[in-house]
Amino acid sequence: GEAWARGGASVRERSFKMADKKSVNPIKLIFYLVAWYALNVQYNLYNKKILNVFPYPASCSLVQLGAGMFYVFPQWILGIAGRKFPSKVAVGTLIVVSCCHGAGHFATVISLGAGSVAFANVVKAAEPLFSVLMGVIFAGSFPSMGEGFSLLPIIAGVMIASMAEPEFSQTAFVFAMLSNVLFAARGTFAKKMMTSDVSGADGFAISTFLSFVVMAPVAFYMEADTVVKAWEALPSADTTVDWMALLNGELSDKTVPSQYYFAAYNLVCGLYYYTYNEMAFMVLDILDPVGQAVGNTVKRVVIIIAGTIVFNKPLTQNGIIGSSVAIGGVLLYSIMKSSAGKKPAAKAKAS
Repeated sequence: GEAWARGGASVRERSFKMADKKSVNPIKLIFYLVAWYALNVQYNLYNKKILNVFPYPASCSLVQLGAGMFYVFPQWILGIAGRKFPSKVAVGTLIVVSCCHGAGHFATVISLGAGSVAFANVVKAAEPLFSVLMGVIFAGSFPSMGEGFSLLPIIAGVMIASMAEPEFSQTAFVFAMLSNVLFAARGTFAKKMMTSDVSGADGFAISTFLSFVVMAPVAFYMEADTVVKAWEALPSADTTVDWMALLNGELSDKTVPSQYYFAAYNLVCGLYYYTYNEMAFMVLDILDPVGQAVGNTVKRVVIIIAGTIVFNKPLTQNGIIGSSVAIGGVLLYSIMKSSAGKKPAAKAKAS
């Protein structure tokens, strides 16, 4: 989920514009931050619980990509908050972005299903490395020396955390890395797709919808036979949904949920996925680059801590060290990148 501007990281970790810092309402910012973190954590926890019960990541990913349309289509149709369907987009680039977005999300969910929430998020912290590589390959944009050196602790931290993972999963590692590559590519091409007529949130919406269309046959090919049988094995007699249990995220791998409850649970998970990305735009648009870096770093720490507590998968001492080094490297990289971005602007003003 977020690679729509500034160096090709996920939409959760980048902004399209910079608001005037003097106009920032601290209460509003705190509310947005809390909502962003809460929705993000809820998505990760719901997603992992679903995969523990129903190990079909391609089908679950597809539902999550489609669920957001229940949220954004009414806004486009009714013109809520001035939103409208983005018609002025580079179609060819949009298709490439959507393919990277959909495949990247599939890879992320496969990784989360195969390993722990904490481990997947630590490996995904390496995304800036691939963003830099994509920038060099497709845009001929080379990082500054400071940015290059700041990538080293990210690489070292991921290596330490991987070696320290007591339940290391090659599948989780490989697909988390694959999602890094795909999301970095998405960010590189997304910058070419965007125009002044398309907001970051609407660009994310249209590419998510197209991702659903593109990835539907992929999910069908991967899991059609097995997922239908698994779905039919869920009890269908109970048509009631315990909404309080649903909102509390109750889903145990020791009991079999009804089809209706499980369908509702997947829909809620998908809405969490979509709305936390929407909230990311609101948060990041009112933070300066350093504030964005700190906000994203804290967000990843919160997810890792929540995952270790809820699923009782505590990090080892070396795991904590590796995670801290990697996430610290991400913070350093973000600060270095924002500093490098300010220099050309300062020179332009001087001239």
